[in-house]
Amino acid sequence: MEISRLLEKMDRYYQKSLKEYEFSDEYSDITSNIFLYLRKINFLGNPTISELAKAMEVSKPSASNMVSKMAEKGLLKTKASPKDGRVCLLELTDKGKKVVEIETWADMMFFEKIREILDEEEFEVLERIFEKIAAGLEEEKA
Repeated sequence: MEISRLLEKMDRYYQKSLKEYEFSDEYSDITSNIFLYLRKINFLGNPTISELAKAMEVSKPSASNMVSKMAEKGLLKTKASPKDGRVCLLELTDKGKKVVEIETWADMMFFEKIREILDEEEFEVLERIFEKIAAGLEEEKA
């Protein structure tokens, strides 16, 4: 089976896992790109748009556009910085936090399933392959 079909098969399993955990119609318009932004905002705490843009390696206007989309969907809100009222901080709403929680849970379940399928040696080989791919992708960006 060619690798693209294998990746599709794994993605279908992952999407099925999401649906099993309340990732229903309420969240159906959450794209993978939005999720990446939500996860990064969650990791950074309450970043500014500039901090988010830098962390996501995108332009500030691109990050600002995505922030607007996420705010429209009720996933985050902005608030003035207590240190400098001219600076806006990004904060996940309860809905945004729920999306991160659901996706994180699905990730954990997906990798636990992989651990069940592979023996320890196979899992270590897979981990090294993923590390090599990630490093190669990072080199390509540089």
